[in-house]
Amino acid sequence: LDTTGEKGSGLGDEFIYDVKDLAKIDPNLILYEESAGVISTGLKTARAVAIVLEGRVCVAGDKVIRIFADSGDLVREVKLADSPRCLTVANDGKFYIGMKEHVEVYDGRGKRLATWQSLGDDAILTSIAVYKSDVFVADAGNRIVLHYDTTGKLINRIGAKDKDKDIPGFVVPSPYFDLAVARLGISNGVCPRSLLIILPLFW
Repeated sequence: LDTTGEKGSGLGDEFIYDVKDLAKIDPNLILYEESAGVISTGLKTARAVAIVLEGRVCVAGDKVIRIFADSGDLVREVKLADSPRCLTVANDGKFYIGMKEHVEVYDGRGKRLATWQSLGDDAILTSIAVYKSDVFVADAGNRIVLHYDTTGKLINRIGAKDKDKDIPGFVVPSPYFDLAVARLGISNGVCPRSLLIILPLFW
């Protein structure tokens, strides 16, 4: 066993490493094209992005949310007490912001409406989604998806490990744990270690 690679790859002389064809993309497979310029956020660390109904782009990072027109012009910003980790905007214009271990809710003008209960020091909130009156939060630290109503009342804990029921739980080796809600209200979560999308988490 050559653990150093000093003996070479073991491939014959006829082997040619040529990936030119892989760089060619069938034009029929291209569905979108860039229609606007690059938006300079001015943030040192951008953590999340969301689009509101008017087409404006909301970017969360540092201790602020900056809202840009599709032209790239800054419309306004919402200052936060701490660094946001994830963000979503509901149809009513409210911002649901995942901080490290709790959720905060702001109205469209930047007024804080609510601060939800802390999930503890181990929590690391990495993704948040809203569907009608339901809010879903991915907690990478505790390896769980939390289902709330829009007032912050906890409805359910989804994906908890349960040996008796042979439920392995989410395997989240790092703070990258995403979720999304489809149009029909189906919540999909990612199991990073297994490279799986779990469907559905909630109906």
